[in-house]
Amino acid sequence: MEKIKSSGWIKAVLITKDHLIISGHRRVKAAIALGIEAVECEIVDNDEEKQLEIFLNENAYRQKSTFQLLKESELYFEIEKKKAHQREIAGVNPGSNLTQGRTNEIVAEKIGMSTSSYKKGRKILKRIEEEPDPRIEWFFENTVNQSIDAASKLVEKPIEFLQSVIDKTEGDEMKISSAIKEVTLAELRQKSSLPPGKYQIIYFDMTNKDVQNLNHTIITDICEDNCILFAWVKTHQLPQGMKLCEQWDFRYANCLVWNLDVLNEVSENGEILLVYVKGSPKLIFDISNRSEQKPSMVKEIIEKGYPGWSKVEIFVGKEIEGWEIW
Repeated sequence: MEKIKSSGWIKAVLITKDHLIISGHRRVKAAIALGIEAVECEIVDNDEEKQLEIFLNENAYRQKSTFQLLKESELYFEIEKKKAHQREIAGVNPGSNLTQGRTNEIVAEKIGMSTSSYKKGRKILKRIEEEPDPRIEWFFENTVNQSIDAASKLVEKPIEFLQSVIDKTEGDEMKISSAIKEVTLAELRQKSSLPPGKYQIIYFDMTNKDVQNLNHTIITDICEDNCILFAWVKTHQLPQGMKLCEQWDFRYANCLVWNLDVLNEVSENGEILLVYVKGSPKLIFDISNRSEQKPSMVKEIIEKGYPGWSKVEIFVGKEIEGWEIW
């Protein structure tokens, strides 16, 4: 109303031949409220699909939630699928798989999402459509508004899990994220085969396990306030092992190295014992002062593996041919 008052101009309202408003409902309401008796109109094509597309495009820039965009995308999808089918009949872009993929890309672009997010969103919508419980509909609608990725991970969850999360939210959409974490953690603890009680020393061998799959293992509940974690990892597992220890709220203190290659002073055939702590426990491992001269075979390995590469040694000792020194 204020915009119309200040400018005196109303954008033409789009209507069908039967005087059904396609775009301009708010403009018409504002005009009536201001006592304006007539507004300019444009009559659009009688094609229902064309009318629907105009309606969607006219409202494309209105601010919407993720859920609203996904609901809107279903209308776009039907329109683009029929367009794609017509192109296929005409001999353009033959092949149903290619057509389907292109339709997804077009619709995703129209609603301002990546194709992968849009595909996840469609699965979530399907799950909502199949759900008779309005509480679970509410849950998915609000979860997808916060994160499509989070909502897509919940699509396959059993109904009991979803109901537990909803109960913990108490109807507050802002509590959804924390409720999901709480119920997930409770499930993991229930399935865990970890021993009862609390311990000051935890000795853990990760060398024969997929460290990535240990991310959901919960050991926090069995740790005393002052606790030391000894975790064996293979050399290639080191980054994941350290990340996992930190995920369990431990902090790095030290490490020990076990060289399994008795024939060589330096080798990748070894294991590392990470020493991580929680609280302020006593540590019994001291750093021994030994020779600062590093094994020469390391440079020999580099020479063989990277012949002709330019090389520089920083903070050095002995000069070697082919190496810059700093």
